Amino acid sequence: MIEANKKKWFNDVFSVFVKERQIRPFFHTIYVRADDVPTPGLFLATHSSWWDGLILLMLNEHYLRHDVHVLMDEDGLRRFPFFRHLGAFSIKKGKLSDVRASLAYAASLLDDGKSVWMFPQGREYPQEHRPVEIGTGATMLLSKSDVKLCAIYYAFESHASPVVYVRFRNHTVVSETRRLQKQELAEALERLYDDTRDDVISKSDRYVALFPPKRSLSDWTERLLQIVRGGR
Repeated sequence: MIEANKKKWFNDVFSVFVKERQIRPFFHTIYVRADDVPTPGLFLATHSSWWDGLILLMLNEHYLRHDVHVLMDEDGLRRFPFFRHLGAFSIKKGKLSDVRASLAYAASLLDDGKSVWMFPQGREYPQEHRPVEIGTGATMLLSKSDVKLCAIYYAFESHASPVVYVRFRNHTVVSETRRLQKQELAEALERLYDDTRDDVISKSDRYVALFPPKRSLSDWTERLLQIVRGGR
């Protein structure tokens, strides 16, 4: 397996680049809601888009501020080795000894009070894909019963750019066998996904913007008209 090799200077530079050249130009903003305080620990997040990893980076930089590490497919980490400097470490599916090494490394990070993020679905699935299914890796890291769940939901609204909604919720695992724990976590993640979608539909006001929303074309047009009318 490939271990993380975090470098603060790289994280700081890369985070600014991602915010100003990736997230801000393409998204209206990121809205966040936390049902419970997301303290450091094991985080399980939904996975529907290539953007999810960058959204995670923004969440940690501007909201969580944890010492975060992310479980990443080994082939992907070999293609983009600089992610090691952001806290990524690898897992190689299909080889039991490598999987065990990765999970043992993740467990040691959790024991040290760090946060470990996983996308337990294993790959990107459309947001509306049901049922939500997850792998067994998450259950193998349940040294404690408390898990942090995170739903990432993308929506097009009255802006030219899409909006990202993120909702956190703590979950206490009560099942005793890994098979039942896997089912329990998948159902809990699906409920959070559905609740986040319902928030988007109902236009919930319980979210806060991670950074000021980008002004849309209609905003600029309205402002221009106000200036013109004011000048008469």
